[in-house]
Amino acid sequence: MRKHTIVVLLLILLSLLFLSGCINIEIEAGIDEHFTSYLIYHIELDAGELDERYQNSLRRALNEIGWNYQEEHDFVVSFNTDSMPYVLTMTRRIENNSFEQAYRSLEALLTNENITPFMTVGMAFEHSERQSRYIFEAMTDIPQIMRLSNAEELTPELQQQLEDAIATGDGSVTIKIPVSELVSSSHSVNTESNRAIMKVPLSYTSQTELELSGIVNIIEDGVIGGLLGEIIDEQYKLRNKIVFICAIVFAILLLIMLMIILVRKSKSRRYNGM
Repeated sequence: MRKHTIVVLLLILLSLLFLSGCINIEIEAGIDEHFTSYLIYHIELDAGELDERYQNSLRRALNEIGWNYQEEHDFVVSFNTDSMPYVLTMTRRIENNSFEQAYRSLEALLTNENITPFMTVGMAFEHSERQSRYIFEAMTDIPQIMRLSNAEELTPELQQQLEDAIATGDGSVTIKIPVSELVSSSHSVNTESNRAIMKVPLSYTSQTELELSGIVNIIEDGVIGGLLGEIIDEQYKLRNKIVFICAIVFAILLLIMLMIILVRKSKSRRYNGM
């Protein structure tokens, strides 16, 4: 079990004892259009109704989480406590030169026990010259994290408060990965600019499971293309444009040659006439 993940989430979840569910955790992971792999945590806590001493404790806890991810794991961290809700955003990015390299980097991020939000991760990748296939599977289990964190040692009253707070927590896990053809998914997927976007509600009371598989078609310049049929149609259109342009250029050159020949003949006749 991932000890650091337990500690971080436990700090957040214990704050729910006082916040009565005013928490939102947004997790996003994926690969952008420039083949940069990334993992983002965005945490919002509304502590407006708390006593000032609890607000101070909450700020210190969030600051400790942010500091740890920044200093120990190279995350870029932003932290706002000037107004409600408190916001902590932590981002880790890895630049890559290809989709295959980016997928491997994403796998490294999400299987790193010190920073991953997932209990289990399964990622498979198959690459050919112009096409890649991938499978992504992951699972979070906050109730299991709480069991392993000895939360049952709390008094019955505190346990009930914690259960009530967890039941009203909000959040989601979003996966964004390039795709030309979507093969399967565990939840609904939106496709924008050859990129699959799957947003899954984060459960605080049960497991959250995600699955996404797809095909990526690579065109000649290394850019991710759409459906294979669309790529072929574009290639035919490009070929037809090239043929058309070549025909126009040939016709212009032929016309120029004819004009040169006519001019020379005209000059020759004038010379002979003299």
